[in-house]
Amino acid sequence: METLRKGSTEAATAPPVAVKQIPQAEPPHPRSMPWLVAGLMVMTAAFLVLAILTVLPRLRPSEPVRLLDQTMATWDSGTPSSFAAIYARDAVVVHADGTKVTGLAEIVADAKAAGADFTMVRTGDVSVTHSGSYAAATFRYTGAGRGSGLLVIQIVDGEITHQWSYALP
Repeated sequence: METLRKGSTEAATAPPVAVKQIPQAEPPHPRSMPWLVAGLMVMTAAFLVLAILTVLPRLRPSEPVRLLDQTMATWDSGTPSSFAAIYARDAVVVHADGTKVTGLAEIVADAKAAGADFTMVRTGDVSVTHSGSYAAATFRYTGAGRGSGLLVIQIVDGEITHQWSYALP
């Protein structure tokens, strides 16, 4: 029994053994930090603005592109008022064979001579000089013959002053 007492006194006098405690659990951190979400939102907004700035000019054509398209529509219609809206009074039209047509009245008469079934359709992009004073585009035509060609216009103060039509049958 003595040994038991001895053991019990030894156990009572022995230094306490350090028990490792499990650390307190921290609240879970979300995988997406607020700064990361904010950064992604800013980048998304920047890309949307860039996309809008890229697409907007294509949706709203420049003045030379609009004038060139209106020129082709005007030759289709052949009405004097549509010619007066885009051509200068002393405008000059030069055809592929070198024929020059000068003045608004002669240009309207030249368009009517092409026939009522004459149509022009732009087939490619419009090339515009840096200053915006010249524009060119390829086209197809039907009516008084069929073919394709290149239309070049010179623009001064929002009106067409010269037009060169290089049409191939």
